[in-house]
Amino acid sequence: MKSVEAMNTFVQDTGGWVASQLEACTRCGMCAEACHFYQASGVPEYAPVWKMELLRRAYEQKFTLIGKVKVALGVDKAVSDQDLEEWSKYLYYACTVCNKCSMVCPMGIDIGSLIAEVRAGMAAAGVVPDDLMAAVNKQVEEGSPLGVTDDVFESRMEWVADEWEEDLPMDKKGADTLVVFSSIEIMKFPTNIAAIAKILNKAGENWTLSSKAREIVNFGFYEGSHEHTKMFLERVFDGAKELGVKKIVVTECGHAYDAIRWHAHNMMDVPDMEITHIVGLIGEYVDSGRIKLKAGALDNGKTYTFHDACKIQRKGGHINEPRQVMKILAPKSFKEMSPNREEAICCGGGGGVIAIKDADALRYQTFELKVAQVNQVGADTVVMSCSNCRLQYTDCVEHFNLDWKVAGLSQLVADSIMD
Repeated sequence: MKSVEAMNTFVQDTGGWVASQLEACTRCGMCAEACHFYQASGVPEYAPVWKMELLRRAYEQKFTLIGKVKVALGVDKAVSDQDLEEWSKYLYYACTVCNKCSMVCPMGIDIGSLIAEVRAGMAAAGVVPDDLMAAVNKQVEEGSPLGVTDDVFESRMEWVADEWEEDLPMDKKGADTLVVFSSIEIMKFPTNIAAIAKILNKAGENWTLSSKAREIVNFGFYEGSHEHTKMFLERVFDGAKELGVKKIVVTECGHAYDAIRWHAHNMMDVPDMEITHIVGLIGEYVDSGRIKLKAGALDNGKTYTFHDACKIQRKGGHINEPRQVMKILAPKSFKEMSPNREEAICCGGGGGVIAIKDADALRYQTFELKVAQVNQVGADTVVMSCSNCRLQYTDCVEHFNLDWKVAGLSQLVADSIMD
């Protein structure tokens, strides 16, 4: 039974830390108001505390006297296959694992990590939405959820290098820095590759791409499978070790940065090398003078705003660098959305949600929160540092027929570098 597999995973993963987190929860419901899916829909089951209910129930029934008594008296029931199917929608359709809920929890509970544990149980039981699972399987088999095979990667890189006349060093041993793009950038936003290459080349960075470590997106992380998450991380680290680099730079992808920068250390032996995000690197270049930007280059009568990506800004801490850039490029025309920074509202498409067709209606409903934010400041262009966010924005701009432009931060930087 699927429920047995899930419960075994929940019980196996319930160590002292998980137990302490579950015991600390007072079920006050404050996390609900921080969840963009709950805010947009008002559906009680979308509250983060409810999303981790199966894990709590497994812990209580297996390890506590009160839980065992409840089951014996018929007050509480064991988790069923039907429960798994129901919670699968809460966990994958209505959660981007943005972890804003943890920020407002008065007990300091890491709710996002507990929800990830519930996803792990779902993955073990095989109760993952078909669209998302198809993407995971494609990454297992082909190395990429969007079909970026060896041949596709090579041809796309050659095309970008020729089209935008930028040097894209490949498999360069002795390089200091390995840059790893996401398949979203490779297939959907190839100008991002040229833009980042231009920034690195102008800064005089000794960098390379890797034909082996060619995909930074980690769909195993979305799925909740520790096995697949580790498999995809190892591909990147193996490529980095072969080239002998000192640093890995994650390009514009939030969840990929979260997986390799933070979670990898809890899952495996991570090579002794620096891991950073392109936004952090851009900040270093600007501060040190390795690149100089044209002041006021975007003060063109249009209004710009910045969307904070949950995994890059709130969790990754790269909050000031994009604002530093925007205040140089658009000192008169840059306006902040509210709330912003750590309190920013998620785009609603991360965590694998945008890959699930049946989640589209809820995803669009949730994006209306961002529509209200952007319209409030009267922005013509929304800038961001995550390509998954960018994909969500471009899709929703088309869906709602919005008169906005969507731009990647790296592209604006590349377009404004002084020669």
